[in-house]
Amino acid sequence: MGYETRVAREGGSSVCPAGSHEDTELLTAKDVMQYGVVSIDRKQPVYRAVSLLLEKGISGLVVTDEGRLSGMLSERDLLRLMHKTEYLPGLVEDYMSPNVTSFDVEDRVTVICRHLVESSFRHAPITYERRLAGMITRADLIRAYKERFRPPAETSGEAAHGELLAEDVMRYGLLTVQPDTSLYDAMDMIARHHVTGLPVVDEAMRLLGIITETDVLLSITHPVPVEATVEAFMTTDVIAFHRKTRLDEICACLIEKDFHRVPILDGDKLVGIISRSDILRKRASVFKLRTGCGENAGPCPPPA
Repeated sequence: MGYETRVAREGGSSVCPAGSHEDTELLTAKDVMQYGVVSIDRKQPVYRAVSLLLEKGISGLVVTDEGRLSGMLSERDLLRLMHKTEYLPGLVEDYMSPNVTSFDVEDRVTVICRHLVESSFRHAPITYERRLAGMITRADLIRAYKERFRPPAETSGEAAHGELLAEDVMRYGLLTVQPDTSLYDAMDMIARHHVTGLPVVDEAMRLLGIITETDVLLSITHPVPVEATVEAFMTTDVIAFHRKTRLDEICACLIEKDFHRVPILDGDKLVGIISRSDILRKRASVFKLRTGCGENAGPCPPPA
């Protein structure tokens, strides 16, 4: 079977803004934090907290009391308790840890980083006027600081223009399948990891196609043998982009086309993927800095 991959033209080159040592030293919590924080009220039944942790795939929950930070409930807390009993009665407040170190939206990221290095916690709640405004995890800090360590050979020529490229935003830890992967395994991965599609690659990570939710649903509506593989249902006409493509081009494609993510290539090899949410996340961080949340402005209020 022949495989066709359409690669959009290579764009200019740049690196992610705020990549220098000086820029990262000036970052505050509001520049890095996640705004869509999963939380639970202290008066909720504890079994709902367990369900939320499992559903969202997170390691801890912020506990609130009428919107104000009240404590934390971690996987470790619950596992320690459930190891001894099969049923957890009561409310979240009965099991949460009330002593939580939180930070203000204007606190320097360097201080938060030091706290997460020296403690066993993986995340720190961020507050605005004593109300929960967001969260910073160790992964958020790594994303904020990684540009400082980009090898000079990878620094692109248009860095001064602050123009983002695919490689500045793409995610690396990819879920992939091969053409001979069973349809069952592909369906299991899509359902378990909450993704809309999986790149199909060969052993050398060359992109051969993609199998999407729609492709899988077609297999459900048409009788197929139990031993069916990905190759029979995958889409082979795939739009992909080079890692040096300007992010604006990829954004335009995802607005125009009816798919949620695009593969990113280096030559013919898959090196990353960019979704609509990846671009929204990056654009949101820039938007915060350009609309009154800068150095001379007051703190940004959390979203309503």
